[in-house]
Amino acid sequence: MDLDAYKPDPAIPDEACTAASELRPHWRPLRDALRESDATALTAGELSSGVAGDPGGPPPDGIPLLLPEREWRLLEAGLEQRARALNHLVADLYRDAAIVRDGIVPAAVVRGSPQFRVEMRGAVRPDGVPAAVCRIDVARAPAGFEVVRDNVRCPAGGARMLANDRVLKDRLRSAYDACAVRDAPLYAPALLQTLEELAPATEDPRVALLTPGRYGTGFAEHAFLAEAAGMELVTGADLMVHDGRVHLRHAGGRRRVHVLYRQVDDDFLDPLAFRPDSVLGVPGLLHACRLGNVAVLNAPGTGVADDPAVFAFVEDAIRYYLAEEPTLPGVETWACSRPDHLEHTLEHLDRVVIEQRGNNEVVFGPALSAAERAACAARLRAAPDGFVARRVPEVTTAPCFLDGRLRPGAVTLPCFVLQGRGTRVVPGALCHPVSQGETGGNGGFQEPRGKDIWVVPDIASG
Repeated sequence: MDLDAYKPDPAIPDEACTAASELRPHWRPLRDALRESDATALTAGELSSGVAGDPGGPPPDGIPLLLPEREWRLLEAGLEQRARALNHLVADLYRDAAIVRDGIVPAAVVRGSPQFRVEMRGAVRPDGVPAAVCRIDVARAPAGFEVVRDNVRCPAGGARMLANDRVLKDRLRSAYDACAVRDAPLYAPALLQTLEELAPATEDPRVALLTPGRYGTGFAEHAFLAEAAGMELVTGADLMVHDGRVHLRHAGGRRRVHVLYRQVDDDFLDPLAFRPDSVLGVPGLLHACRLGNVAVLNAPGTGVADDPAVFAFVEDAIRYYLAEEPTLPGVETWACSRPDHLEHTLEHLDRVVIEQRGNNEVVFGPALSAAERAACAARLRAAPDGFVARRVPEVTTAPCFLDGRLRPGAVTLPCFVLQGRGTRVVPGALCHPVSQGETGGNGGFQEPRGKDIWVVPDIASG
């Protein structure tokens, strides 16, 4: 395996190579180590089989993404800042809504969010952390890293990242040592410690992961993560609320649960508060949460911070709550509910991505024909509150082991920020295979594959 043979597209910025196709200094120790290793250890077949209880999904990519320590520290600070502001925002929206009252975030943006839960008003404690786990997706733009998306409601991908890390560190141990990789928090123990820190006062909190069950699409990931972190894996049928407290049904009676790391959507968490026909949740759970007898994380209603229209105001929220300038900007976003944002979107339909709030529909503006663009414009004018436009994110490429050879793949960084009494940031990455002839990694993606991030020492050019 020779990284000197890797040839990225010179028109696209690359993490490993300069514009002149020269390997960057901090990648050279990896190149030297891979030359001496067995390249067959990086094949998809080898990488897909290395972990007992593997949560599934595509095998990890066999080449790590290297970040110099100086870059990582700047990125880490920006992630911490953004996660703090997101927690302030969620807590405020369900208490005084001061950011709305002061005209920073339009009331219509909040009211129009499908994830805003009026049932949660007054249920978030002033000193609480409603979003203990934030996954913030980042990409590198020409001016530096920028946020592509916030994931706050039920952030996924942690188990897959953990499995990737285990496999790659085992297969590439000599390269890991040669690169002098800096220690980063291990996701599973960091998650458990964070959740325990947010438990109601007790000397020995019991933490459980609430899953929809084995027939849900994410069950394998839930089971893997619960085992790795040392949490109980439970369904709603395993739990009951008695005397305002949550208990796990047990053959010998019942055992109290202090923290629920929930992987069940808001609507199904508590049939007494949300959907009455739900069989996945726990009757009375929201009441126990209001009493402060259980920490449900992330709290119901945190999904309002995932809303693409709210995304447009997160940098304003950083200034408002923290009195700081944003360290990590978000990709430019226009909430079409605002007339000036709508007009900008209509004038630049060929340069933006259109997202419909409340579902996964995404329209890639540059790919539309003239007729399709006209139809899209008509939809936006008819229901502007339901749509958001984003600048097409620019992403870099990095070496990926695809189809038995090194090829460039577009990379994004889904990083987890865990907030308890302290803050822990766990880096992650995804690579999206790019077909030949594509530019910027903006189309034709196969399913993304996990990619390990190694934070390595800064090495000067030369």
